[in-house]
Formats: sequence, structure tokens, C-alpha cells
Amino acid sequence: MLEGFILWVQAFVEVYGIGGTFVISVFESFIFPVPTATIIAPVTAMGTDPFLVTVVATIGSVLGAVVGYVLGMRLGLPVAEKLFKKHIPKVEKWYGRWGVWAVFIAAFSPIPFKVFTWTSGIFRLDFRKFLIASIIGRFIQFAIAAYLGNIFGPGILAWLSGF
Repeated sequence: MLEGFILWVQAFVEVYGIGGTFVISVFESFIFPVPTATIIAPVTAMGTDPFLVTVVATIGSVLGAVVGYVLGMRLGLPVAEKLFKKHIPKVEKWYGRWGVWAVFIAAFSPIPFKVFTWTSGIFRLDFRKFLIASIIGRFIQFAIAAYLGNIFGPGILAWLSGF
């Protein structure tokens, strides 16, 4: 299964390049189910500059986060509940306890960030704080994935090609 995923990412990078990483980053922040970090590490393992990937993925992800925020504001809780029903009560508790730090934690961690982008708009979280937490959290997460992929990825790819 891992080999199939790596082959898919390799084909994706060859066809779409860094622009494809940008597009995935945008959509992942408000609707796409595959986390961007799972694409970033293999992309840098195949030789793409990790800093460039981090910056491009962060910009795309934050643009997607803004889309999610606006969708949450405009479409509200009824639509979000249809998409993320089981997550909404947990997220609401996180906001009550952590405020904007909940967005940072979701942006930095493997927690589904898209749920937080929508609910930030629904709960009318201060947009500037939302944006700052998103930028910092996503940049850190993507930098870690990019540099780990760059450092360890080539060896893993070489090992996998031996099978």
C-alpha cells in the first residue's frame, strides 16, 4: 500500500509539480480528506526544495482556510454538521477552552484542520487571530514534514525500490 501511494505521489509531482502541491493544500483546508503533510514529505524526498514546498503549501493552505472560514460564516452550522457532524461538539469545547489556540493546535497537528476553518467562521472567531494562528501552525507543520522528507525520504525511496 505504501509503495502504491509513493508511486501515486511521484506521478503527481512529475505531472503537476509544485503547483499540484499548492492545489492540494488549498482544498485540504476546507474539504479534501487527505492531509497535505502526507504529500509534502514524499515531494521533498523526490528532490523538491523543502523551503519552497513549505512556503507554497502554507500559502495554499491558508487561502483554503480563508475559504473554509467564509463558508462557515455564509453556510453556517447546518451545512457544517452535515459534513463534520461528529466533530462539531468537540471543536466547540476546544474553542471554549483554548480560543484561537485551538486553531493553532489544529493547524500544527494532524487534527482535521478543515473542521476548524469552518467552525472559526461559524463561531465568528476574530479573523486576524484566525489568520495568524493558521499561518504559524501550518508553516511549522509543513516545514517539519518537508525537511523530514528531504532528510530521510531519499533513503526510504531507495530502500523501497529494492523490493
